[in-house]
Amino acid sequence: MIKLDELYYDSFDFACIIHSQDIGIRTASIMLEKVWKQDNLYLNPYYRTNLRDLYLDVHYWLDYLCDKPVIDKEFPSIQKDFMSFGKEVNERAFITDYFDVDLFFKMKRLQIIYLNKQDYVRMKLRTLLKTYGYKRRTQEFLKYFRECMMFYHMQIYLCGNEKCDIGEIGLDDMITIRVI
Repeated sequence: MIKLDELYYDSFDFACIIHSQDIGIRTASIMLEKVWKQDNLYLNPYYRTNLRDLYLDVHYWLDYLCDKPVIDKEFPSIQKDFMSFGKEVNERAFITDYFDVDLFFKMKRLQIIYLNKQDYVRMKLRTLLKTYGYKRRTQEFLKYFRECMMFYHMQIYLCGNEKCDIGEIGLDDMITIRVI
């Protein structure tokens, strides 16, 4: 079962999407405001009432992602500082590559609703699996995929707008993802 708090958009998710898609700052700001106004239920509850904090935190993470290699090299020094105060910092939380499967759905939802001129995204199923290190569909992956599709109100189709299930189509089938 997926934890809902993992599926909500947070500032790091927005920063990853903006950074990976090379979205300009003006477009990013417009998108953030639209999401805050129109898709508020998908936002982390912390940001639902404070657009300013959302902007500030997204820009904080964008700065991190732009200078990630330099900042990651400083991790041992930061860890020593934390230890001197009797605290620990989780390396995985600090040094991260930002693409997880749930980020895929967040990104596609934003692209379809706010960024693209098209109301869909097309790709091969094999490409989707390969992006996240899968060669085949496991039951765990299928369950997670279906739960994310339901949460984000998305549906996949084959050619001719034929609804399909991710577990029943071929790996080389071209799928169309739409927000319903």
